[in-house]
Order: sequence, then C-alpha cells, then structure tokens
Amino acid sequence: MWISGRWRLAFFTVVFACAVRAEEPFTWGQCEAKIESILESENKHLNSSINHYFITDRDRHRITKLNGNVAIFDPARDVTPSRGQYVALTLEGCQELCNDPIAWYDTPMSIALVSSWIFPLNILLSLPYESLHEGKFHRTIIAVLNWLGSPQTALTATVFNFRQFRQAHRRVFRDINTHRYHLRCAAYFILCSLNQFHIDHLTLNGRDERPSPMMDTLIYGLFRPLANNPAPDVEITDQLLVQLAFQLRMLRRRGVIPMLANLAMFLVAFVFSIVLAFKDLGGDEDDGEDGRGNSTATPFSLAFGLLLTWLPLLVVFTIVDRNPVSSERTSELISRWLFNVKAVKEWAARTNDIADEDSEDQEVARLPECAEIEWWNTATEIPEELQVEGFIGQGRRIQYCGLPHAVLAATETADFTTASPQRLEGYAADVAERLQGGKPMAWFVVASLSLLLVWTAILSAFTVSFMAPTVGLGCRALMYLIFGFFSSISWFIQFRKRPHLWVVRLSYLANALAVLSLLVVIIFQVTGLASNCWCKSSPFAPGWGGYIDFKDYSFYKRNFDVQRYWIGSAIIGSFVPTVAFVVALFWWLKCRHLWKANERRREVQLWGHHASTEWLQ
Repeated sequence: MWISGRWRLAFFTVVFACAVRAEEPFTWGQCEAKIESILESENKHLNSSINHYFITDRDRHRITKLNGNVAIFDPARDVTPSRGQYVALTLEGCQELCNDPIAWYDTPMSIALVSSWIFPLNILLSLPYESLHEGKFHRTIIAVLNWLGSPQTALTATVFNFRQFRQAHRRVFRDINTHRYHLRCAAYFILCSLNQFHIDHLTLNGRDERPSPMMDTLIYGLFRPLANNPAPDVEITDQLLVQLAFQLRMLRRRGVIPMLANLAMFLVAFVFSIVLAFKDLGGDEDDGEDGRGNSTATPFSLAFGLLLTWLPLLVVFTIVDRNPVSSERTSELISRWLFNVKAVKEWAARTNDIADEDSEDQEVARLPECAEIEWWNTATEIPEELQVEGFIGQGRRIQYCGLPHAVLAATETADFTTASPQRLEGYAADVAERLQGGKPMAWFVVASLSLLLVWTAILSAFTVSFMAPTVGLGCRALMYLIFGFFSSISWFIQFRKRPHLWVVRLSYLANALAVLSLLVVIIFQVTGLASNCWCKSSPFAPGWGGYIDFKDYSFYKRNFDVQRYWIGSAIIGSFVPTVAFVVALFWWLKCRHLWKANERRREVQLWGHHASTEWLQ
C-alpha cells in the first residue's frame, strides 16, 4: 500500500522513539529503594565500614557516612524553617550510591511536554522574515540571531520605531480637518517607512554645515506639497508624494488581524498551561519521581513558559510594525522618488517659477509643460547620495533609527502651508543636526523598558526554577542567567549610534551563545537531561542546595513556602505580555490610517502639470 512521505516520516519517528525507550529507563525511585535498603541493613548490622557521627548546628544535621558517601537525615537548608525530617543525599553520595545516573523522560512524557510547551513556539513563524531568494539566507540568519539572541535589543528598535509612528499619527491628527490631511498622512507614512532602511547620507556636510543633498531633497519632497499656493513644483511634488505613498502602502504586508488573533490564542493557551501546571502540583505524593507523574517536570515547565514570555511581546510589535513585502522594491521606489524630487527642485530653481510666499500680491506663473525636468528613466543611474540601502527594521541590525523623531522635533511649530523652499532647507539643517547629536530621552526610556520586560521574564523563570526542589542554583536556573547575560551584551552595544564592525561581530557572537543557551534549556525541557546528580543537587550557589532528596513537589508545596514564589512569578510573567499586547493593539488601531490604502477610492484631481510615472515601473 502506498504511503505518503510525510506519514512514512512520522511512522519511522515513532518507531525510533519506541526503540530508544525499549529499555526500562532509570528512575530516582530505584535509587531511593537502594538507600532505604542500606538504611535498614545499617540499623540491624553495624560493621566497621559504617561510621555514625553527629554535627550540631542550627539545623542539627545528622549525617551517616557509608564508605565515604554521605546521606543526610533531616531537612537541608531551605528558605523556611525545618518542617520535619526526610531522607536526602549529598552530591557525592548521589554519584556513588546512585551511580551518577540520568533519569531520562519516557516517550509519553516527552511527547506531552513537546505538545504543551514546544509546539506553541510556532509563533516564531510569525516574525517578519524576508524571502530567502537572492542570497537573503545570510541576512535571515542574522535577523533570527538578533531576535532570539537579544530580544531586548530587537524590542528597543521595534517599539521605538512604532512609537515614532504613533508620534506621526498625533501630528497628522492635529490637522485632521484641513484639506491637506491626506497629504500629511502620505508624508509621515513615507517618513516612517524610510526609517526602516539603512541610509548613510542624512547628516550635515562637514565643509559648509549645510544639510546633505538627500536630507534637503527628503524634506522638500515630503513637505513642499503641503504648501497652500499654486506653484508648479507644489503640484508636481504633490503627485509624486501621493504616488509613492500609495505604492508603499500596497507593498506593506497585510493580515495583521488574523496574526493578532493567532497571538491572542497563544496567550490564552499559555494561561491554560499555567493553570494546569498548578493543578498538577496538587497530585498525590506517590506520583513523584519514581512514578514519573506530571509533577516531576511541572515547575520547570512553568519556568520554561515564563522564560519565553518576551516572545509574544516581540511578535506582536513586529506584527503591527509591518515590514514590506519586498524591501528591494520599496528601497528602489524611494530612491527613484528622491531622484525625481531633486530634479523638480532644480527645475523650479532654474526657471524661477517658485512664488515668494511672503508676498501676498504676487501671482504664480504656470509653465505649460514640465518637459525640462530630468525625470528618472530606465537608463538613469541614481547617485549614491540619493540611494536607499538595505532593510534594517525590527532590529535586524544594531543601528539607531530616529529620523521621524528628529523631523517631528525640528518641525514642531512649522507651518508648511506657508513655508518657502528656503525655510524647508532650514528645517533640513535642523533635522540633520539633531541626527548628529545624541539619542533622545524617549529612546532611552524605550530601551530601559525593553530590558525590563525581558529580564522580568528571565527572573520569573529563574525564581520558579531556583525555588523548585532542590532549592538552589541548578542547571536550569543557571542557564536562564547565562541567557540573560549574553542577550544583554547587544543591548549595551546598541547605545552607540554606529558601532564599529568588530563590535557588531561581537554582538553576533553573544547572540549566538544566547540562542545556544535557549536550545540547551529546550533539551533539558523535553529529554530529562537535567535530571542528574549535578543538576538536581543545585550546587552552583554557596549556602544553597548541595543535596538531593526523593520527595515530589506536592511534598514541598505542603511543607514549605515555595509555592508563593511560583504563584508570584506566574502572575507577573503572565501580566506583562498581556499588557504589552493590549498596548500594541491600541497603537495599531490608532495609527492604521497612515498605511491604509484602497485602489477603488484613489483621489482624482485635475493637474496643471503632470509628473512622470515612468519611475513606477
């Protein structure tokens, strides 16, 4: 009978998993039974190989030494006072008496953990990847390293960019009743779209302290159409602005609502997983390590879920801050638009057809045609000073992107309806000067909040893992701190506006190590690799851990106060992404008019001068 390749793969996967688990795996119940038999024989048959001695201290530890292996018979050091005696082993005793084992999870438990905590990570596919054609694979790998290896850095770039969208919305909304409202929407949308691309020519010229040709052309092309006079260059730049805005809006990725709904379902599933995790902690004591009940991995599953609460934050902001369908097409259109705007500006200056807006009596003479303008064509080579380079939005590259913020700050009190071209040049110089200066306070606030959001997730997971028996710094909690350390390196590097190449490569290395630590955590989560003597004894923090007991988590819940730390971490870890989701949804609802496009409702106007459309090819 013919079977499809997909089903054959699934069949052989199941067969392989069953073959791996064919041999009965080790359980800690086996070691506990061995210790109990030793203790019974010790009580009945004392010999020279067994030495009894006491250590008197605050916890009155009674220690039995057996051939150099130590078994402890009382509560080890925890965050709460003694709650009754129970059997525990030191790390050395575990290695000797239990033969230094690894209690691998059996197949049903691994599958349950994968389905509950790993499969939901498919929201990674919702991140704004670019197509992998034309050698983009390398750029995609770099983007993934930046997103997963330093989410606080990616969040800083993404949230700050969308905050600039929000600022632009407020500036447009301030003049919503004017007849130039649609032009304001177009201008600020283009400005925010351009902010996601790498541009090297937006500063002041070093010799004459004038704005660069790109900055001068950009400000002229964005705000000259807003002038309230019938000058020919106003009409032509109006057409160019509307055409470019329409093209960029059509190139903007769609499907925001379905993706937000998918993310909302992820958050609901996450809440359900947390509720079920605490339900599993209420199981019977017999369903502990030896019985392989769900409570064996429940606190660590909860910690794993809390660790990744930054992921929906990153996804939701990259969803609302959409990238273009084709970044090459977008950058090419913007470069052609800049070329045409500069040509119009030079043509208007040559023919002296720009009216003096300071004189109310002077009328504007219209030219019968625009044939003298050197429009872009297929044979045109755009100068380097007007070229827009690669797409770097959503934290794809460590680089400050604050063009809209600088423009909005420099034109806070500007009246573009009466602004002359000379005044626009002054605004361009002010914007360039602001870009050369330091970063605005708003950026530092966003960066600090991004770091706080990610470290809230890390510390929530760390708290749950640290307070899960054995209480102390174990392998999982240590990996969480390692991830936080490496992921924060790029966050500190981003404080430089344009870091050197070797610094950027250092950030790539740190991000790769952070991703590697996440992969180790996932392996711990689904295989039981961390269920060994070293990891179970939590020996990495002096004064904590260093022992192994055989009780389950329901015992700790009944006799110690660890559950309050788990509940507090779960509440904080769930609350933060929910609030961020609501904020992102609110911003998107408020700002979506900037990128809203409809082919059936394009405005029709009678122009005295017609701009070339060849550049739209």
